[in-house]
Amino acid sequence: MRAPAIRDDFHVLVIPSWYLARPGDINGSFFREQALALHRHGCKLGVICPQLRSLRQWRGLAGGVSSPLREFDQGMPVLRSLGVNPFPLLHRAACAWWVRHGLKLYRQYVAEFGRPDVVHAHSALYGGALARQLWLREGVPYVLTEHSSMYPRNRVSPAQARIAREVARDARRRFAVSPSFGSFLEGYFGADVGSWEVMPNIVDASFGEHPLGEAAADDNFAFLTVGGLNENKGIHRLFEAFARGFANAPRVHLRIGGHGPERARLEKLALQLGIADRVSFLGALTRRQVAEELARAQALVHPSRYETFGVAIVEALAMGRPVVATRCGGPEGIITARDGLLVPVDDVDALANAMRELRERIDRYDAAAIRQACLERFGESAMVARLRAVYGAVTGREPGQWREYAELSPGKVAGQ
Repeated sequence: MRAPAIRDDFHVLVIPSWYLARPGDINGSFFREQALALHRHGCKLGVICPQLRSLRQWRGLAGGVSSPLREFDQGMPVLRSLGVNPFPLLHRAACAWWVRHGLKLYRQYVAEFGRPDVVHAHSALYGGALARQLWLREGVPYVLTEHSSMYPRNRVSPAQARIAREVARDARRRFAVSPSFGSFLEGYFGADVGSWEVMPNIVDASFGEHPLGEAAADDNFAFLTVGGLNENKGIHRLFEAFARGFANAPRVHLRIGGHGPERARLEKLALQLGIADRVSFLGALTRRQVAEELARAQALVHPSRYETFGVAIVEALAMGRPVVATRCGGPEGIITARDGLLVPVDDVDALANAMRELRERIDRYDAAAIRQACLERFGESAMVARLRAVYGAVTGREPGQWREYAELSPGKVAGQ
């Protein structure tokens, strides 16, 4: 049930570093879901996001700039501009170009909807860079939530690292989506930048409202995994574990949601391992399709090599499904003994054993209890309360009804 709309006395502008490009897209969907949750709960809120592609991807766009596009997503204003990034290897120039597009969107946004009181930037590169410019030019304070795994995976150039450091240093509050990621960022940027607090992603409300799936019947059992088909997701290790753990279990199946460059290799690997008849490639899934697949499956398996959070994990828990996941960063801050099992990264035997154990003891997992605990931690009402407390503190205007939320504010990483 939705909370009644209570209009806050401040105005939030969300600036994501990437965003959904089309209906059904899940790239950056967690930014949208958080923004919509705040909007539904009464925040005055809008979104702006330049969407720049390489010259090869946007060959048909002349000049690299198009007029800003405006839409209303369930009543929430969203402004975006489509364009070309002509500096893919010149990171300082690429950032400046992204910010240039963003400033144009900001001017249009203010003309139509008014000046925001606070900006929430998602990831320093390059939404945070735009937020910092708005602070320097317009005096609008900003908070930063970092999501990108590029930092721990050593995929940030020196120029990008300097940009991100400037963004983090000037943010009023700095958030990481998991405790382990926050600890990493504190070491990466250094103590002089400031501490990082934990603000996890929100789980989309539709997962908590979807009927819980039924138990396995006739000894059939399906594991689902959802994610991009790339090497970091560890699907090849999952196939090896599945082949070892369920060689003599013809009624156990593995369903793969997602697309990516590794699909052909994975299809070949499934044939080599003799599991192709029990592995289904589902392709890219919408949020609704993910929920439907979770209702059909009995458990989620998440074999990633590194994750800052794990959106698929909280979606599974919101559906009451237990999870087997690697200790790859984000999952350690999500999964408890009530919810599933954790194994070391790239440990095929441990993954096979955990999947087998979960299947054999599936009756020990209480779907309703898993869902309730997930929504208490990552659900819409809980997360909106925490975000409202942050915005109120940053703007210096905390209405009386928020005082009860102060104790829900996330603690600093160092204190956890």
